[in-house]
Amino acid sequence: MPRPDRSRAALIDHATTLFRRQGYAATGLNQILEGARVKPGSLYHHFPQGKQQLAAAVVDAEGSGIEQLLRRFLATGRPAADIVDRWIDLLIAGLAGDQRDGCPIEPIATESVNASPLVREASARAFQGWCAAVEDRLRADDWPAADAKRAALSVISLIEGALILSRIAGDPGALHAAKSAARTLLRG
Repeated sequence: MPRPDRSRAALIDHATTLFRRQGYAATGLNQILEGARVKPGSLYHHFPQGKQQLAAAVVDAEGSGIEQLLRRFLATGRPAADIVDRWIDLLIAGLAGDQRDGCPIEPIATESVNASPLVREASARAFQGWCAAVEDRLRADDWPAADAKRAALSVISLIEGALILSRIAGDPGALHAAKSAARTLLRG
Protein backbone atom coordinates (compact mmCIF):
# COMPACT_ATOMS: atom_id res chain seq x y z
CA MET A 1 0.00 0.00 0.00
CA PRO A 2 1.49 3.39 -0.98
CA ARG A 3 2.45 5.76 1.78
CA PRO A 4 0.46 8.98 2.01
CA ASP A 5 1.85 12.01 0.24
CA ARG A 6 1.87 13.91 3.52
CA SER A 7 5.17 12.29 4.48
CA ARG A 8 6.71 13.29 1.14
CA ALA A 9 5.37 16.83 1.53
CA ALA A 10 6.60 17.04 5.12
CA LEU A 11 10.08 15.94 4.06
CA ILE A 12 10.22 18.52 1.27
CA ASP A 13 8.80 21.32 3.44
CA HIS A 14 11.17 20.76 6.33
CA ALA A 15 14.20 20.11 4.11
CA THR A 16 13.47 23.33 2.21
CA THR A 17 13.91 25.43 5.34
CA LEU A 18 16.97 23.54 6.53
CA PHE A 19 18.75 23.60 3.16
CA ARG A 20 17.98 27.32 2.71
CA ARG A 21 19.28 28.20 6.16
CA GLN A 22 22.13 25.72 6.58
CA GLY A 23 23.07 24.50 3.12
CA TYR A 24 23.32 20.96 1.82
CA ALA A 25 26.35 19.62 3.70
CA ALA A 26 25.37 21.02 7.11
CA THR A 27 21.90 19.49 6.95
CA GLY A 28 21.75 15.93 8.19
CA LEU A 29 19.15 13.33 7.31
CA ASN A 30 18.30 12.75 10.99
CA GLN A 31 17.62 16.47 11.37
CA ILE A 32 15.26 16.38 8.38
CA LEU A 33 13.52 13.23 9.61
CA GLU A 34 13.03 14.61 13.14
CA GLY A 35 11.68 17.95 11.94
CA ALA A 36 9.38 16.35 9.40
CA ARG A 37 8.32 13.67 11.91
CA VAL A 38 8.91 11.00 9.30
CA LYS A 39 10.60 7.60 9.63
CA PRO A 40 13.63 6.69 7.51
CA GLY A 41 11.58 4.13 5.57
CA SER A 42 9.32 6.92 4.29
CA LEU A 43 12.32 8.95 3.19
CA TYR A 44 13.72 6.08 1.14
CA HIS A 45 10.29 5.15 -0.16
CA HIS A 46 9.81 8.60 -1.65
CA PHE A 47 13.50 9.33 -2.33
CA PRO A 48 15.35 6.05 -3.02
CA GLN A 49 18.59 7.97 -3.72
CA GLY A 50 18.37 9.60 -0.28
CA LYS A 51 19.48 13.11 0.58
CA GLN A 52 20.57 14.16 -2.90
CA GLN A 53 17.26 13.13 -4.44
CA LEU A 54 15.37 14.94 -1.67
CA ALA A 55 17.52 18.04 -2.24
CA ALA A 56 16.84 17.90 -5.98
CA ALA A 57 13.09 17.64 -5.24
CA VAL A 58 13.37 20.69 -2.97
CA VAL A 59 15.16 22.65 -5.68
CA ASP A 60 12.65 21.60 -8.34
CA ALA A 61 9.68 22.54 -6.13
CA GLU A 62 11.08 25.87 -4.97
CA GLY A 63 12.52 26.77 -8.35
CA SER A 64 9.31 26.12 -10.24
CA GLY A 65 7.25 27.87 -7.56
CA ILE A 66 9.34 31.01 -7.86
CA GLU A 67 9.26 30.83 -11.65
CA GLN A 68 5.45 30.55 -11.67
CA LEU A 69 5.11 33.46 -9.26
CA LEU A 70 7.55 35.55 -11.26
CA ARG A 71 5.71 34.79 -14.51
CA ARG A 72 2.39 35.70 -12.91
CA PHE A 73 3.72 39.06 -11.72
CA LEU A 74 5.48 39.75 -15.02
CA ALA A 75 2.21 39.10 -16.88
CA THR A 76 0.38 41.91 -15.05
CA GLY A 77 1.47 44.54 -17.54
CA ARG A 78 3.39 46.53 -14.95
CA PRO A 79 6.91 47.51 -16.02
CA ALA A 80 9.40 44.68 -15.59
CA ALA A 81 11.62 46.96 -13.49
CA ASP A 82 8.74 47.47 -11.00
CA ILE A 83 8.27 43.70 -10.71
CA VAL A 84 11.98 43.19 -10.07
CA ASP A 85 11.86 45.97 -7.43
CA ARG A 86 9.01 44.15 -5.67
CA TRP A 87 10.89 40.86 -5.84
CA ILE A 88 13.95 42.45 -4.24
CA ASP A 89 11.72 44.07 -1.60
CA LEU A 90 10.38 40.60 -0.73
CA LEU A 91 13.92 39.31 -0.36
CA ILE A 92 14.82 42.25 1.89
CA ALA A 93 11.75 41.59 4.04
CA GLY A 94 12.66 37.90 4.27
CA LEU A 95 16.15 38.74 5.50
CA ALA A 96 14.73 41.19 8.03
CA GLY A 97 12.64 38.34 9.44
CA ASP A 98 15.56 35.90 9.67
CA GLN A 99 19.08 36.58 8.42
CA ARG A 100 19.48 32.90 7.59
CA ASP A 101 16.75 33.17 4.97
CA GLY A 102 17.47 34.04 1.42
CA CYS A 103 17.29 32.27 -1.89
CA PRO A 104 15.93 28.76 -1.36
CA ILE A 105 18.12 27.50 -4.20
CA GLU A 106 21.51 29.18 -3.84
CA PRO A 107 22.86 27.45 -0.71
CA ILE A 108 22.15 24.03 -2.19
CA ALA A 109 23.23 25.05 -5.69
CA THR A 110 26.61 26.36 -4.61
CA GLU A 111 27.49 23.18 -2.74
CA SER A 112 26.03 20.87 -5.38
CA VAL A 113 28.71 21.68 -7.92
CA ASN A 114 30.94 19.24 -6.02
CA ALA A 115 28.40 17.29 -3.95
CA SER A 116 25.74 16.07 -6.35
CA PRO A 117 25.25 16.20 -10.11
CA LEU A 118 21.54 15.53 -9.53
CA VAL A 119 21.17 18.64 -7.36
CA ARG A 120 23.40 20.72 -9.65
CA GLU A 121 21.18 19.87 -12.63
CA ALA A 122 18.02 20.77 -10.67
CA SER A 123 19.62 24.06 -9.61
CA ALA A 124 20.60 24.90 -13.18
CA ARG A 125 17.00 24.21 -14.30
CA ALA A 126 15.63 26.49 -11.58
CA PHE A 127 17.89 29.44 -12.41
CA GLN A 128 17.30 28.93 -16.14
CA GLY A 129 13.54 29.03 -15.52
CA TRP A 130 13.83 32.34 -13.70
CA CYS A 131 15.95 33.77 -16.50
CA ALA A 132 13.45 32.51 -19.06
CA ALA A 133 10.58 34.20 -17.21
CA VAL A 134 12.32 37.58 -17.33
CA GLU A 135 13.52 37.02 -20.89
CA ASP A 136 10.02 36.13 -22.09
CA ARG A 137 8.65 39.34 -20.60
CA LEU A 138 11.38 41.43 -22.20
CA ARG A 139 10.73 39.74 -25.55
CA ALA A 140 7.02 40.58 -25.12
CA ASP A 141 8.15 44.18 -24.58
CA ASP A 142 9.83 44.02 -28.03
CA TRP A 143 13.41 43.60 -26.87
CA PRO A 144 15.68 41.91 -29.42
CA ALA A 145 16.17 38.24 -28.49
CA ALA A 146 19.89 38.47 -27.68
CA ASP A 147 19.43 41.61 -25.57
CA ALA A 148 16.50 40.08 -23.67
CA LYS A 149 18.49 36.93 -22.91
CA ARG A 150 21.54 38.88 -21.75
CA ALA A 151 19.52 41.31 -19.62
CA ALA A 152 17.52 38.50 -17.99
CA LEU A 153 20.69 36.59 -17.06
CA SER A 154 22.21 39.83 -15.75
CA VAL A 155 19.17 40.62 -13.58
CA ILE A 156 19.04 37.14 -12.04
CA SER A 157 22.82 37.18 -11.48
CA LEU A 158 22.59 40.62 -9.91
CA ILE A 159 19.80 39.60 -7.53
CA GLU A 160 21.44 36.32 -6.50
CA GLY A 161 24.83 37.99 -5.95
CA ALA A 162 23.28 40.83 -3.96
CA LEU A 163 21.35 38.34 -1.86
CA ILE A 164 24.54 36.44 -0.99
CA LEU A 165 26.34 39.68 -0.07
CA SER A 166 23.40 40.89 2.02
CA ARG A 167 23.17 37.59 3.91
CA ILE A 168 26.90 37.54 4.61
CA ALA A 169 27.00 41.19 5.72
CA GLY A 170 23.80 40.93 7.73
CA ASP A 171 22.71 44.08 5.95
CA PRO A 172 20.36 44.57 2.98
CA GLY A 173 22.61 47.22 1.41
CA ALA A 174 23.62 45.06 -1.55
CA LEU A 175 19.98 44.27 -2.30
CA HIS A 176 19.10 47.98 -2.19
CA ALA A 177 21.97 48.67 -4.61
CA ALA A 178 20.72 45.87 -6.85
CA LYS A 179 17.35 47.60 -7.24
CA SER A 180 18.83 50.63 -8.98
CA ALA A 181 21.23 48.50 -11.01
CA ALA A 182 18.38 46.26 -12.19
CA ARG A 183 16.37 49.33 -13.19
CA THR A 184 19.29 50.50 -15.29
CA LEU A 185 19.62 47.09 -16.93
CA LEU A 186 15.91 46.93 -17.69
CA ARG A 187 15.82 50.32 -19.37
CA GLY A 188 17.35 48.64 -22.41
